Amino acid sequence: MYETHVKYAKEELVKKVNQLQEQIKQLEEEDHLAKQILRALSAAEQVPEIIDRLQKGDAYKSITEWLDHSLSTDSDTPPPMKSQYSISEDSDHEIGSPDLTYDVWTSVVSDSATIDHLLQIYFEFVHPVHPLFNKDHFFDCHTRHSDSFCSSILINALCAMACHLHSRTNATEPEFEELGLKFSDSVRSEIDALDRSVTTIQTFAVMFLVDLFRSNALRAASYLKTASNILTRVETSEAAGFREVLYDTVRGLHNLNVSVSQLSRCGYLS
Repeated sequence: MYETHVKYAKEELVKKVNQLQEQIKQLEEEDHLAKQILRALSAAEQVPEIIDRLQKGDAYKSITEWLDHSLSTDSDTPPPMKSQYSISEDSDHEIGSPDLTYDVWTSVVSDSATIDHLLQIYFEFVHPVHPLFNKDHFFDCHTRHSDSFCSSILINALCAMACHLHSRTNATEPEFEELGLKFSDSVRSEIDALDRSVTTIQTFAVMFLVDLFRSNALRAASYLKTASNILTRVETSEAAGFREVLYDTVRGLHNLNVSVSQLSRCGYLS
């Protein structure tokens, strides 16, 4: 009886391992197909057609089969892209620069030093792990007060995320937790799921991270789903750098979805 039970347990374990391996294989295949689509977007070719097919719900495989066969199939990384804007140690667009003003971007706080501090936290701890937008274009538009690749809701979302991290790492300043809630409330009062701009997609993605860190998985999932839905019908722009920004956003959103899928399959988000 005991041997039979052990044999059954082993068979079930082997079955689960095989299922997990198959799921991992499917994720890897889907990830590879997505990277081919990302390479096409980064090459600034057939962007409207790709977006149209994504909006129609075409599978990644059918889209890659349709794409030009000149796309590389053995490279895991897209071709290097050089931005016309550069943020270096000597750049005028660095965080904390005197010409960075926030009154046109957020009404939550008027202290620019606080915003500088929060953005510094975000770009030091979150952006390297989850790059959801192009940092160079973001700061260029910020300093020029251009809404092409920067917006009030996006800055408020970045600050909300930074406040949460700040409250976790510095217990002596509990007011940042309350401030983070104010930033989040400001985003939710202004964000519009019908807005097809790329900064709205980025904001929904950041808010996904905010609520995920606050253990509000249900609302976080809705934010990520909304961001993905808007991406399929994103409003294209003739602004310089749009395709580069769109590429970074598509890649970042894809990575979030893959991570969530893996966590869900492993039972961490069930």
